[in-house]
Amino acid sequence: MKIITRPAELNGEPQIESIAPKGDVLLFDIETTGLKKGTTQAYLIGCAYYDGECWMIRQYLSESALDEREILEAFFDFARGFRVLMHFNGDGFDIPYLDFKQEFYGLGFSFTDFCSFDIYRRAKSLRKLLCLSKMGQTSIEQFLKIERDDKMTGGQLIPYYYEYERTGDPEAERLLLLHNFDDLQGMLKILDILKYLDIQEGNFHYEGMETVSGYAILNYRLEQEMPVTFEKQIEKPEIVICADGSLLQISLKLYEGIAKYPLEDVENYYYLPAEDTVVHKDVARFVDQKYRKKATKKNCFLKKEGRFLPQNQKLFDPAYYVDGDKKRSYFDITEISAGPEVWKEYALDIINS
Repeated sequence: MKIITRPAELNGEPQIESIAPKGDVLLFDIETTGLKKGTTQAYLIGCAYYDGECWMIRQYLSESALDEREILEAFFDFARGFRVLMHFNGDGFDIPYLDFKQEFYGLGFSFTDFCSFDIYRRAKSLRKLLCLSKMGQTSIEQFLKIERDDKMTGGQLIPYYYEYERTGDPEAERLLLLHNFDDLQGMLKILDILKYLDIQEGNFHYEGMETVSGYAILNYRLEQEMPVTFEKQIEKPEIVICADGSLLQISLKLYEGIAKYPLEDVENYYYLPAEDTVVHKDVARFVDQKYRKKATKKNCFLKKEGRFLPQNQKLFDPAYYVDGDKKRSYFDITEISAGPEVWKEYALDIINS
């Protein structure tokens, strides 16, 4: 077994204090010869920790299959000094894999003694908001414009490990360590992705609305700055969500025209086909019977001309409907007098729909 320890290469301080005191946290990542626990080997366990002055990375590398128990024991002994185990999809793979191995060797290590923080599980809900095709670690690194020296996947490295085990090839060793090293320091860097949860969770306040060239622009102020500017476009209805620094903007195309307000007490109205409108029965009795008929839910509405915005939930009243859009209602921006909390709820409805 080899143990390699060196400082992480970071440009700034990882955003970890909101999760736990950094001295309590151990990030870890494993490399294996396959996914099946019973027929494969863990050949490399890496971890990142704060030593009181800087973030360090320690790697336990098997020089042969006979070293698997030794690297497990060494890692477990070191991990016992921490309270929080942090990982990327470790709840799905790394922890079940290592738990199987410790039980197989009878090492008496229990992951239930720790708090587990899975970066992937915490961040995966952001995939739709950030328009990411995948939510893997490298995809998040690319979104955050984080560069890595390693260009290989864990699966591609398996033959390099077998070559290293057979010959001790230093280039194979370098590639194995580099991949694991970049994964570990990448985990520290991608913690910034969790800031975007502020957008989904409503950690912002409403600042106002302006109308420009047929669009309504809603301005919100985020509680912290986003690391990378992003823009999400929605085609129907036409909406753009943009976060730049601490400014969150939602731009919506105004529907300018006639919308319909449905009347609930249909039995009290008559429909006038020639005018495509309804009148109350008290008025309808003055209209010749051949020009009126009993209203139905389909035609019992009032028309209004105005400037409207769509809403998925009926947050604003009165709620109107636009021909051709059966999924949502609309509200007239000239009729609305709502407080900041309602406009915040409106933003969340758009963001999370």
